[in-house]
Amino acid sequence: SVALAWRVVGVSFFDDARTVMCDLKIRASYGVTGQQDGFDNYGYLPNYTVSNTGAYYWFDGQWIPVMRPQTYNPDLRWETTKSWNFGFDYGFLNNRISGTVDFYTRRTEDLLATVPVPAGINFNKSMLSNVGNVSSKGVELAINANIIDTADWSWTATFNATWQENKITNLSVVPGTEVADT
Repeated sequence: SVALAWRVVGVSFFDDARTVMCDLKIRASYGVTGQQDGFDNYGYLPNYTVSNTGAYYWFDGQWIPVMRPQTYNPDLRWETTKSWNFGFDYGFLNNRISGTVDFYTRRTEDLLATVPVPAGINFNKSMLSNVGNVSSKGVELAINANIIDTADWSWTATFNATWQENKITNLSVVPGTEVADT
């Protein structure tokens, strides 16, 4: 009875609304992406490389290049971004007025940065590390209007606006500690 009454009212409402609203699509998505660029292929493993020109060894009357260890970080990980999006597309008056509205959130973890390291800890004064997290959220709005649309001439106007908020939630090698100026 209540459901039947709603259906009857709903059908008549949508029949009337169809003359004004011609398009309505609702979208939602979630995803996790990784950022693999930004560090060497083997930056997490101990490797050796040929020393710089000024660091050769004098042996038997000639300068011999030596092998030296490279900087490495065994805890190195890809940056990852987790995001979700909810939005809808709409169209009115035979799509003469149309547009989209999107709400989104992103959280990027394990940001990569080259940071100084204490002497004796590694084989260089700095190394690539995962140092932070960033979150962002926002709303995007777009409105398109076909103001004039004839066989000889057309005039289209578009308006878009975005609001976004970014927040650094961590920016240190050890989460929860203060960040030192470098």
